[in-house]
Parts: sequence; C-alpha cells; structure tokens
Amino acid sequence: MRILILIAIALFLYIIINNQLRKLKSTKPKTITEQMVQCEHCGLHILQNEAIEEDHHFFCSQQHVEANRHSKQ
Repeated sequence: MRILILIAIALFLYIIINNQLRKLKSTKPKTITEQMVQCEHCGLHILQNEAIEEDHHFFCSQQHVEANRHSKQ
C-alpha cells in the first residue's frame, strides 16, 4: 500500500513539474514596439527614433525639414 501512495505522489509531482517546464518554454519573448510617425512633407511612416523632429512635427530627412521651412515663408 505504501508503494502505491509513493508512486501516486511521484506521478503527481512529475505532472506538476512537467507542466511548469512547458509553460516556461512556451512563453513568447516580449517584443519591443516603437512608435511610428508620419513625415509632414511626404507622408512616409518611419520610426520615431529615426525621424527628425522640428516644432513638434516629424520628418524623414533633413531635405524635407528644409522644404517645410521654405513652404512656410
């Protein structure tokens, strides 16, 4: 009788540990998302950290910053 109880406890522990290991393996790594912004001049969508910001407007290149300055004058 004692052997059956020990086998049942061992099986129970095996199932619990196996479940925990599967959960750890199946969790997807978190992806880092970045904010996308739109160029005020041409409308191209680019990552915010790659954009040039001027007066709270975003641009994809220095040429578009200059073009925006000239169009305001």
